[in-house]
Amino acid sequence: MEKTFSARVFVYFLCTSFLLTANGFHGMVADANQNIPVGQMVSRGEVKFEVKENSWEKVETPFPVFEGMKIRTEKGEAVLALAEKTRIEIGSDSLFYFDQRDQFNLLQGKVSFRIQPDVQLRFKVGNLWISKSHSLQSAKGLPVALKMDKEFAGSILMHSKGSMTVKSVQGLISVTNEDGAVLASVSTGESITLPSVVVTSKSPTIMADANPEGSEGPASAEEGWLGLSTWTWVGIVDVAAFAVAGTALAVSASRSGGDHEAPACP
Repeated sequence: MEKTFSARVFVYFLCTSFLLTANGFHGMVADANQNIPVGQMVSRGEVKFEVKENSWEKVETPFPVFEGMKIRTEKGEAVLALAEKTRIEIGSDSLFYFDQRDQFNLLQGKVSFRIQPDVQLRFKVGNLWISKSHSLQSAKGLPVALKMDKEFAGSILMHSKGSMTVKSVQGLISVTNEDGAVLASVSTGESITLPSVVVTSKSPTIMADANPEGSEGPASAEEGWLGLSTWTWVGIVDVAAFAVAGTALAVSASRSGGDHEAPACP
C-alpha cells in the first residue's frame, strides 16, 4: 500500500511540475519576443525616442527599435532595416511606432518604404491601413489563386491639415478602412490624396481619385478653389440650388394664379 501511495504521489508531482513548467515556458517565450527588436535603425540629426510619457532622449546609431516605442525625427532623418532588403526611410518631423511587429503606425510626417514579398507589414495612418495588394489570377478548372509579387515600394505623406498622400513606386498598393473595405488601389507610378475627413473617419464614405505621379500636394486636398474646401463649395452649391428651385416654384404659382383672376380686357 505504501509503495502504491508513494507512486501516485510521485506521478502527481511530475504532472504538476510539468504544468507549471509549461506555463512558465510560455511566459518566457512572450518575454523573449518582447525583448527582440523589430529592426535596427540608423539616423542622423535630431532623432529621439520616448523613454516614458513626455520624456524623450536622443538615439544612438545603430539603435534597436522595439514594439510600442515611439520615435520622433525632429530635424533629422532615419533608416529602419526590418529584414533583408526591407527598408523604411523616415523623413524629418515624423512620429511613428510599431503597434505590433507587422503594424507600423505613422502619426505624422513621411515615410518611404521598400518591402519584400515574404515580409508581412501594414502601415496605419489615422483609421486607414496601407498595404500591398495581392494580384489574383485564375486557371482553367482551378480556383482563383494568389499571384506572388516581387516587392512593393512607395511612400506615405501626412499633410499638416490631416490629409494623406499615398504613392506607389512599384507594385499595387491598397488603402482600406478598419472594416477591411478597399477605398483605393494605387498602381505603379500613381498617387492618391485622401482628405482628412476620410483619414480620421471611422466609416469613410468618400474616396479621392488616383492622380498621376507628381500630383500630390496639400493644397489640392485641403484648400480647394479660391481658398475654400470642397465641402464648403458643396454646401454653397446646395443652398444656391435650393434657392433657385424655390424661386422657380413661386413664380410658377404666381403665374398660374394670375391666369384665373385677371379680368378680361374690354
